[in-house]
Amino acid sequence: MKRRYWSYLFIGLFCLFGTYVRSRILIGLPWYIYVLMFVIQFFVIWAVWQTIIWSNRKLEFYFSLDKRPFVRILIPVFVSTLAISSFFLLTINLFYRYFPVFVTKEFLMVLGALALMTITLMNFIFFTFDFLKKLKLSQKEKATFELLAAQAEREKTLMQYHNLRNQVNPHFLFNTLTSLDGLVQQDPKLASRFIRHLAKVYRYVLEHKENEVVNLQTELDFIEHYSSLLKIRYGEALQIEIDIVESARDQGIVMVTLQLLIDNALKHNIVQNDRPLYISITCQKGYLEVKNNKQIRRQIESSNGQGLAQLQQLYQFLSEKQVQILDGDLFFKVQIPLL
Repeated sequence: MKRRYWSYLFIGLFCLFGTYVRSRILIGLPWYIYVLMFVIQFFVIWAVWQTIIWSNRKLEFYFSLDKRPFVRILIPVFVSTLAISSFFLLTINLFYRYFPVFVTKEFLMVLGALALMTITLMNFIFFTFDFLKKLKLSQKEKATFELLAAQAEREKTLMQYHNLRNQVNPHFLFNTLTSLDGLVQQDPKLASRFIRHLAKVYRYVLEHKENEVVNLQTELDFIEHYSSLLKIRYGEALQIEIDIVESARDQGIVMVTLQLLIDNALKHNIVQNDRPLYISITCQKGYLEVKNNKQIRRQIESSNGQGLAQLQQLYQFLSEKQVQILDGDLFFKVQIPLL
């Protein structure tokens, strides 16, 4: 049943109860008198209810329940009381001569008091249901707003992540081409191997550029080619060790996460033959751990500190687990939750 009919059902049940009470008090009246009283009572209460609804709908444009609650509540009570009192007095003046003997002034006073109590109760019921309706609507709107805000934040984070990824590629390409220029003249065979690794690196980027998450094994295959390029460039100054259990290789990871973490380590640390940089990639309790020894550079070029922050924000939308960053005295460690 639609909600707009609930009030009519409640009024009908209330009038039936009133008819039952009258039949126990006013014994011996013809049945049609009870029916007539039921119809009159239903019409009067329905008219009062519609008056309450109408007055509240008109007043909500002028008086806010938040700012002026007493005025907002008292005026509908006054209007509905005035309406029912006018109807009550008009009925008495027109039909007083036809009233039964038991309808005395005292009886009418008691009836008027009951009518005022009923009006007050109906106003209270209206404000209660109206408040609950608006509260539910407010909660729904709040949930919708929070969902839209979360979606917008996620899209913003994705955009920032893709911008960061796009910034890495040109920087990486510049360095690799510089290294390749020297290899072509010094060691053509090594240069040929370098080009094959480079082609596979960019093939991975092109094939998965629309993907947000890739299989960990796919990312590791890419990192093997990527680390081969770095090894040709840095030699023994860079040591990358990968030790991942087979059961973890089927899980997911955000594309080029490992590349970003390796580049982050290279950007912030000294990489020299006498001071090699050690990077280990392992799996620990549902996390992919990338760890490197710390030998911080004095000057760091083109670093705004946003890479890891954007990676953390992105993983917040993809996993209940958080990206863990542990910055110790000797080691820097990042733990990525596997998806």
